[in-house]
Order: sequence, then structure tokens, then C-alpha cells
Amino acid sequence: MRAVRRTAHGPVARLGLALWCAFALCSAPTIAQDRLPIVDAHVHYSRDAWPLFPPDLALDILDAAGVPRALVSSTPDDGTLMLERADPDRVVPFLRPYRSSGELGSWYDDPTVLAYLEERLASGAYRGIGEFHLSDESSAATPVMRRIVALALERDIMLHVHSGAAPIRALLALEPRLELLWAHAGMSEPPEVVGALLDRHDRLWTELSFRASDVAPGGALDPAWHELLVRHRDRFMIGSDTYLASRWGEYGHLIDAHRAWLAQLPREVALAIAYKNAVRLFGAGGRRELQD
Repeated sequence: MRAVRRTAHGPVARLGLALWCAFALCSAPTIAQDRLPIVDAHVHYSRDAWPLFPPDLALDILDAAGVPRALVSSTPDDGTLMLERADPDRVVPFLRPYRSSGELGSWYDDPTVLAYLEERLASGAYRGIGEFHLSDESSAATPVMRRIVALALERDIMLHVHSGAAPIRALLALEPRLELLWAHAGMSEPPEVVGALLDRHDRLWTELSFRASDVAPGGALDPAWHELLVRHRDRFMIGSDTYLASRWGEYGHLIDAHRAWLAQLPREVALAIAYKNAVRLFGAGGRRELQD
């Protein structure tokens, strides 16, 4: 783990360090254990996190949690670029269409989003577009969204979509060649719905941020989820979703909640979901701990 550059942090950043240290101390016994490395497929480093958790501190938090690689998107996008500059071997950059947090419910009807995306995608740095929110089937079929689907195909990149099942079905009906990463496995969709979509679409993957308590209620792996995770072991990934700055303070707990249910799966299944599926899609970034 890199040393934390405390002298470079101001009073607000020291507060972030104190919050993180408090959570780290609470989970100190697990930090010492032999843990699966995790590729986090849902990280945000948005504006509210910057003063509390400057890049060096944010990266130290990922180190302490055993997360050597992460898919990062941010509002605004500058946060993603800051983290990537600080550790390009760790960060897999995705580009959100949001230039500010107020665009979440309207971006897919805003044609100015397209010029913004095309300008940033021209750098060739991004591995996907998203995470973005779609509310229903109609939001997946707007002219803006259709152009974004075309951009993804042109650039051979993935879309990271926060939605229920209906918009996912609409996008894959629109373009079966599209590669989708489904945020939160639909947030509240049951395993039979998630499984039916994975059965039908071999270019659909999903990550399980915010789903640890569904997958393993009370800590015990749910039988229906167990069956689905084993059956589609090559299509699931782990996520934290640091959409609030406070979630950086509890980051180690968010990741360890996933490790707890991963430990209840056959070892090869747990390895696939913890990091191998993400490495297959996005590479290891030169990280030795992810190279078998």
C-alpha cells in the first residue's frame, strides 16, 4: 500500500482521512486475512468526494480494501481523469453523460449530450459510456440514446446502464450486438428475471453493487441467487457504487460484504466473480495480483 501523503491534504481532507481510519480500524482483523482480490465494477469519484478524499487517499482506500482495479465514472468526468492520472494501471475509465448531477433524469432527451460525449470519446481513453440512468423503455429509445448505442458499436465499448429489466430488453432488441453492463443487476430485480436476461443475451454482464443483502440476506447465500451465480459465473462482477462521498469512508465494509457471500460459493465461481470476469473484459492493467 502506498504511503498516504497527509501533509498535502487540507483540513477537509484530514476529515476524510479520519472517517476512513475509523472504518478501517473497525475492520482491521479482516484486512490481515488472505482475501480474494476484487475488481470493483462500479466506482464513482465525483465532485463531493474530492475535498474529503483526494486522489492519493482514495487510492489508498482501494489498496486497503484489496481492490487493485476499478471501473470509474464520475460527475463531472474530471474526477475519473484525476484518478486515472494518479494510477493508470488501476483505473478503467468510463464516461458518464452527466456534466452535473441535475441531468440524471433528462440527459437522454438532451441532444447537447452527444457533442460532449463525442468530444471526450475522441481521446480513445474510455472503455465504456456510463453509468447512466434509464427510467423506462421510452428513455431507451430516444434519438440521443440511439446515437449513443451507435457510438458504442463504432468504438467497440460497453454501456453501463442503471435501470430495471425493461430498458435492458429494449436496448438489446434495438441492437443485439451491444455489450451492456447492467448496474446493480437491476437494483431490485429478482434472480429469475436477471437469469432470464442472461440466458437470452450473451453480451450482457451485470454487477452487484447494492445487492449484497439480497444475494445473502442475513449473511447466508440465497439458494436462488446461488444457483444463478453458479450457472452464469462468467457474467457477474462486484461493485461498490461510491455515489456519495460518505461511501468512500465505509468502502472496506462495502467490499467485505461481497467477500462474505463469495466465500460461500465454489472457489472457481468466487474467483470468476471477484475479478476474473472483469479482467477478461478489461484486462489486468499490469496488476500482478490479477494475473494467473
